[in-house]
Amino acid sequence: MDQDNLRKGIVPGVIAGYIFLAFVGAGMVPVMDAEGAMTGMEMGNGMLDMVGSMLGADAFIGFILHIIISAVIGALYTAVFAPNVNLGNPLANIVVGGLIYGIIWWILGGNIIMPAVADGDVLQLSIGPSFYGHIIFGHLLAFIVMRDALMSEE
Repeated sequence: MDQDNLRKGIVPGVIAGYIFLAFVGAGMVPVMDAEGAMTGMEMGNGMLDMVGSMLGADAFIGFILHIIISAVIGALYTAVFAPNVNLGNPLANIVVGGLIYGIIWWILGGNIIMPAVADGDVLQLSIGPSFYGHIIFGHLLAFIVMRDALMSEE
């Protein structure tokens, strides 16, 4: 595996992972008091509690773990997946490749690995925020990586 290709996917993976969390409502949300002043931050909808529970930890650790996983998945995208997607058009690579990569990780991560580790039901495959979030993750990751590749060619 090419080390440069691994490195090229880390930052795009982190960005796409954070946008995923924001989309599914699991990101960090400001807490406001009655006067509108921010009093702190809290984690969103419980998804990060579930991710954190894989390590026996809380939502904050779940957030950190999710960002690390996103970086690893981004690195795998640029080192393993993207070099094998060549549909003859960069836009097709983004749309089709991002869709496929997002669905792969929705099945592997959201429906096999996380439920297995957290003692949940494996392969529920319910269409909901996680499904759409993984597709957004795949498309955004593919777009950022392809954009960087296209910019470096100019």
